[in-house]
Amino acid sequence: MKKLFFLLLSVAALSASCKKDTDVIPGGHVDAQAVGKWMYGSFSMSDFWSYDGRNLGKPFELAVVFDFKANGTYEQYFVASNRDYAGCRTEAFTYEKGRVDFNEADRSFTTTPTEGKYRGFYSCIPSKNVNRSMERSELKPKTYYYELKTGSNRQTNLVVRFESGSGNTSTFLPTSW
Repeated sequence: MKKLFFLLLSVAALSASCKKDTDVIPGGHVDAQAVGKWMYGSFSMSDFWSYDGRNLGKPFELAVVFDFKANGTYEQYFVASNRDYAGCRTEAFTYEKGRVDFNEADRSFTTTPTEGKYRGFYSCIPSKNVNRSMERSELKPKTYYYELKTGSNRQTNLVVRFESGSGNTSTFLPTSW
């Protein structure tokens, strides 16, 4: 009986210690001022119209959103679309989520995705459409450099550099949905 008890106890201990790390998204650290949704985006103020009067939509749109959560996780969205004069529409959507770690000392944050998805839509060549999960080799950490500044909108904006010391920035505005 004792042997059976120890055998069952050993099996229980081994099975408890074999939990997959990929099932857990460990929380990182988020600068308290950065918690929330931030969007960089541009869009066209005009639409394409066909010769028969049909509205064909916006010729170009682009947006990137970071959603930083207080528990140290994030979600990132990339959306791009364009339409040409032939009426063909191309759309791309990338989504990833995982852990984020802010380093206030060097004003950086590093995203470490644990899952993601790619979708691509080509209205004139549907055989080229894509809808797939990211492969493990595509889930790579990325480091960004940031400042939180009051913008002309009188709100705190997230100003992001993609390389340390770079003069090129993207300004992300607070957003919600």
